[in-house]
Amino acid sequence: MITIPNEMIRASAGTGKTYQLTNRFIKLLLCGLPAERIIALTFTRKAAGEFFEGILTKLAKAAEKPAEARKLAAEIGME
Repeated sequence: MITIPNEMIRASAGTGKTYQLTNRFIKLLLCGLPAERIIALTFTRKAAGEFFEGILTKLAKAAEKPAEARKLAAEIGME
């Protein structure tokens, strides 16, 4: 299993936190970390929903289209 250090992302609204968090979550999964061992904290239920939706959307697009899978792999540094 690849070791990825813990990370805290703090930034203002609209700066790409959801993008970073979703990519990191997917990368951790691909590196073999079980989903139940990954913690992502947000301040609102809305943000948590956007985070969850973002993960599902990225994975669905990657599963549907090889070009999207390659794009996601490049975004998370696993080309």
